[in-house]
Formats: sequence, C-alpha cells, structure tokens
Amino acid sequence: MRTWLPCALASVLVSSVVFARHDGGLTHAATAVTPPSALRLDGVPAVPQSLADDIAPYGEFYPTLFVAWHPTEQDMLILRRAGNTSQLFLLSDPLAKPVQLTKGKEPIRDAAFEAKRGAYVLFARDVGGDEATQIFRLDPKTLEEKQITPNGELHSIGPWNSARDKLILTASPLDRTANNGSGKREQAHLDVFAVNPLQPEARFKLVTLQGAGWGVMKWLDRENRLILRETQSDAISQVWSLDLATGKRSKLGEAFALADDEQGNDRFVYRRTVDADFAKLTRTDMRSGEREWITKKFPHDVDTWSVSKSNGRVAVLVNVGGLAQLRIFSEDLVALPTPELPVGLITSVSWHRNGRDLAFVVESAESPGEVFSIDVDTGQLLRWTQHPKVANVERPFSEAESIGWRSFDGTLVTGLIHRPSPFLATNFPGKRPVIINIHGGPALQSRPGFRGRTNFWINERGIVMIYPNVRGSSGFGKKFREADNGRKRVDSVKDIGALLDWIQSQPDLDASRVAIMGGSYGGYVTLAAGALYNSRVAAVHSSVGISHFVSFLENTETYRRDLRRSEYGDERDPEMRRFLDSISPLTNAEKLRVPLLVSHGKNDPRVPFTEAEQIVRKVRVNGTPVWYVLADDEGHGFAKKTNQDFQFATTTMFFDR
Repeated sequence: MRTWLPCALASVLVSSVVFARHDGGLTHAATAVTPPSALRLDGVPAVPQSLADDIAPYGEFYPTLFVAWHPTEQDMLILRRAGNTSQLFLLSDPLAKPVQLTKGKEPIRDAAFEAKRGAYVLFARDVGGDEATQIFRLDPKTLEEKQITPNGELHSIGPWNSARDKLILTASPLDRTANNGSGKREQAHLDVFAVNPLQPEARFKLVTLQGAGWGVMKWLDRENRLILRETQSDAISQVWSLDLATGKRSKLGEAFALADDEQGNDRFVYRRTVDADFAKLTRTDMRSGEREWITKKFPHDVDTWSVSKSNGRVAVLVNVGGLAQLRIFSEDLVALPTPELPVGLITSVSWHRNGRDLAFVVESAESPGEVFSIDVDTGQLLRWTQHPKVANVERPFSEAESIGWRSFDGTLVTGLIHRPSPFLATNFPGKRPVIINIHGGPALQSRPGFRGRTNFWINERGIVMIYPNVRGSSGFGKKFREADNGRKRVDSVKDIGALLDWIQSQPDLDASRVAIMGGSYGGYVTLAAGALYNSRVAAVHSSVGISHFVSFLENTETYRRDLRRSEYGDERDPEMRRFLDSISPLTNAEKLRVPLLVSHGKNDPRVPFTEAEQIVRKVRVNGTPVWYVLADDEGHGFAKKTNQDFQFATTTMFFDR
C-alpha cells in the first residue's frame, strides 16, 4: 500500500538531522532539503542539502525568449524567468534593463502587442500547467490585468482584422477525462470569436469548426472570410478558405504538409510543403492558387520563418545538421545577402514592421539564449540582452559532437554527445558512465543548444550525455520522420539498442553504467528500452511518459486525441488495440527490473498522470526500486523553478546511486 505524506509531515520526518550513505544517501549528520509544498513523494529518500547547494548555481541560468516587436516603436517583449516562473518584460533599448510587466506564480505562455499603436498587451496564462489557457489584457503603464476570456476552455490568440481594432480568439473544449473520472467525452471542435479586447463582453462567434486540428491563419474581414488550417497529422495539413456568409469551405491550392503558424500579407499564404523528402517553404497566391517554391534548392527542412508586413521580405531558418541557417529573400523571392551572425543555434526570427530590423534568438553550449537584431540594409548587429554571470560553476561547458550508428536494419541514426571538457579530463579518469536522454514529440529533434542543469552531471560528475535522434525525429526528411509510424513503433526503441552496441564499442565509455531518461513520447521509449534491454541498463527515468498507448489515447485531451491517433494508431480498432497493448511498457512491466524514477504533473492534459500511477504500481510488483514524484501544480513538464530544482536534485541522487 502506498501512503502519501503531506509535505508538512514529510518535513518533520525528514528532519534537520538525517543519515546518509556512500551511495548518495546520508551517512552522517546532515541537513535535508524540504520539498516544495506541491510535490508528493513516494519512495524518494531525503535529498541532502549539500547536494542541492552544489547543484544550485547550475539552476541560475535561464533563457531569454523573444516574443514580439512593438508595432510603432523599436521596443520588444521578451520572456525570462522572474523568481519561480517565466514572466513578460518590456525592453526599450539594446542591453537596457528590462521592465517587468507581469508577476505571479504561473508562467506566461504567449503574448502580443495591440496591433495598431501597442496601447496594451495581450498575454496567455493557464493554472498549474492545465492548458485551460486564458487571455488577459495588460496596461503596460499601470500593469493592470484584465481577463477577457471565460474560464474552462483552451484559448488562443489569432490574427487581427484589417482595421486592427478586433482580433480572432479561438476556444477549444477540455473534457478532463482522466482527472475527473466521469468518463465524459466532448466532441472536438473549435469556436472562433471576433473580439474587441477593450470590450470583450461584446464578442461574437463567427463559426464553430467541428473536429480537431483547426486553426485560423488569416481574417479577411473585408471579404468576410477566414483562411483556415486543418492539421490532419504531424505530417499533413490542409488550407481552406471559408466564406462566413454562406458557410462554404473550399480548398486553397493543394494539400500542404507540416502545420505551422503563417505570416504575411492578405495576398499570400506561406507554408512548409514536402518536396520529395524535405519540407520546403512555399508561397501560395490566395486569389489564383498559384504556388511558388522559396527554398526549393536547399536539401534541408525549413524550421520557421517570418514575413515582413511592410515590404514582403522573407526570413527563413533552414535546418542544416541540427543548426539553423538564416536565408533572406525579397518580396520577389530573390535571395538577399545573409549578414554575419553570432555563433550558435538560432531558434526564432521576427521582422519589425519597418521591414529592416530582424530580431532573432541565439543559444549555444555556453549561452542559454540571447536576443539580437540586425538591420538587413546596413548589416548593423545589435545585442539586446546579456545573461548575468553565474558564479561557482565549472566552465567551459561541453560542446556537442555529432555521432552516428547503424541500427538493426541498417538505418543510419545520429545524435549528439557531450563529453566532459578536456580541461576537466584529469578529474575523471577511466571509462565514463553514460546517460541517454531521449526527446519527445515523437517528431522533435535534439539539437546542439544549451543544456542547463545537465552541465552539472557533465562537469561535476564526469557523466557523458547522449541525445539520440531516433527514427521519427524531424530534421532528416519525411522518410526518416515516418519510419516509426504505425506498426513500426518499436523500431525507434531498437535504435536505442543499437546505440547501446555503439557505446560498448567506445573505449572511453562504460557500457556497464548506462542510464536512460526521456519525457513524454521519450518517456515511452525510455520505459520500453528499459524493459527490452534490462540487462544492459543501470537505471531508467521517465518524465510525463506514456506507459500504455490505449489508456493514453483514451484519456488525452479532446483537442489532441484524433491527432495522436493519426500518429500512434486508433485504439478503437480491435486489431490496432491489441498491437498497441502488446508494445506498451505497462504490458511488459515484469521485464522492467532496473531502478526506476517516475515524475509527472498532476494537471497534465496531454499525458495524464494516470500513466505514471499505473506503471509505478505494476513495476513495484517486481520488487524493483521505484521513486515517484508527482507535482500538484504542474502539467506536461515542470515549469516552476522550485519544482525543477528539487526534481533535478532527486534525479541526480537517483543516478548517483
């Protein structure tokens, strides 16, 4: 029987004097960390304060994210951590002190200026990671906030009308199936509203779109129509023109691939479209339906792009070996000179309304992310943010190296490896232990960016980190991205088996000390690999992971369910249901006999926390040691710093043992 200890009681039982062992616990009188009040711990030993103190400096790095340019001034909104969560700041000049606009215990998810004069800011925020996102209006002078959407649904900010006095807000239903135990099923749909943010009570519904995957790309109010995106899967979406007067919907051009947020003027739609194997940027004329290829000659996937509303210039990030290369085109799609940029991974680009200043964010092994802009006419580069120096960390941080190995069927699988810096090599003689960290998605990609707290493991523990891009990952073409679909799902797990073979062949790596960790879909691969290769793995850590595909598909939120079925299979089909059951870690839990750490957010709408509960219960039947961390105030991943700090300290202690 599992017994939850309220944190007040836990802090008494885990008193100021406890005992630690040489394997990472306490062997002498020492102070233990009091867990954050929202965390519920099951089977987790006390975390020594000394360990938390050693780790603490590595948690003082935080990324800065560009959000939006001011429509008339050269000011910008940025997101960065303030206290425990990410909040919104106004930055008026390069390297000026940012002015904090929002406060609170919940992080800001998205934001935008009022489109005409920047008179106010709209931002999105949920509670405890539940994704019931509400939209707020913020006065940047008084900092007064007003919620402009009703509670209970997921809301998103859409495009403005031509007069820029109203915008689209969309609302999706949430059924909370896994959390309320009611078995209630909402019909997936999207309500589209026109709203004046200064008079939100007067909003009016334009249309209700039945089914999942809908988004509004453009509001052509003078023509009384919407340009819609219907995402049918991770790989396919369709663009529609909807006549609001008649309700008639017509396809705009051909089927497009890879759903994104589109930008541009009222004449063109910009999309990523698969040409043979790679996703290229295209432009389609909404009147004629004619399509033009923008990045046709580049044999790489397009990451993202921005289109200037004033002069039609296009800035494109192209994924080349995991790094993002910038390409700039005129409105006539003539390639313009590419300015010299700082070294690192470019993660976003955005034009100012003037069509000259291009904002972008760069991160690297040494930098968690900084905002820059460049005047593409003069080539002048401006740095807008500078992360403060953090003391008491071992530097330099390890740079990523590319590696590759052949999987069971001859497929070349690649990844990134971080070894301890050569400057610290004398601290870590002999073969090094390895942690394999598997990304989620499935169609995400591990890329050479900043590793945050993980640098503690590399520099202070001498652990080698490997970030594999198993089949199904983005960035390597359509064929590779779809190589795990349907009944080929376990092939991505076998890619980890081939990686274990590669590790065994490396003279500097200790194949007897390999741990696996991953989040979300990466949590599934982690659990499945732990069961399949239990004799070759020392420990497993699954965070917000899928433990059984059938229960996951039945309980994930309404707005996601059909899209996830298109990726994993439809559990309502008896044959597919049997297959999904057969490959699920829960079904194979008796084979998972290595120490297991599971962490999850109680409010997770994507992978419900019941996925964690059931794998914890069943693995414990084996007599396997299981540590379980459940956060009452988190969703799909831990977003609050205090929870992140404790989770990382717990994970460090787990791997130390």
